[in-house]
Amino acid sequence: LPLMPMPKHIDTEALIDMLDPKKDIDGLTTYNIGLVTAGKGGFAPCTAKACMAILNHYDIPVEGKHVVVIGRSQVIGKPVALMTLGAHGTVTMCHSRTPDLAEQVKRGDIVIAAAGRAHMITADMIKPGAVVIDVGINELEGKTVGDVDYEAVKDIASAITPVPGGVGSVTTTMMLEAVYEAYHA
Repeated sequence: LPLMPMPKHIDTEALIDMLDPKKDIDGLTTYNIGLVTAGKGGFAPCTAKACMAILNHYDIPVEGKHVVVIGRSQVIGKPVALMTLGAHGTVTMCHSRTPDLAEQVKRGDIVIAAAGRAHMITADMIKPGAVVIDVGINELEGKTVGDVDYEAVKDIASAITPVPGGVGSVTTTMMLEAVYEAYHA
């Protein structure tokens, strides 16, 4: 599994697609992305699986909920949108260039922030009682922070993951599960 980010002179996609899909435990190859997208198995990205595992662990239903995903990467945004859609959520995908981002996020019963911008999601953007999963890892004033302004949002949300110490820890567990699964395949 290549460590990211890669140096700029390396074609990351070409390198990833050289991996044996059976060993691609983080679901990064075009082959695994296709399988996951089509609902035909394959390895899904561990961070997206971690978001779903958090919701499942805390018995937070996705079915019938409006899920807003901020971020459109192949590693987090797109796969977690597909997973929540598969769990019968109504999904809105946004990104840093969504013109009415605050309005879109405010509609979310579940908000998954994965855009890679420190404190991009502020208190005025969160519906009271929403569940907020912060996948972002950013540096701000010498501290590691998420995409969500945690201190401002924590009293508005019914549940929120911290950064650090939230999704990343669960992602590691998902990675270990994928290693086990690949070994026994």
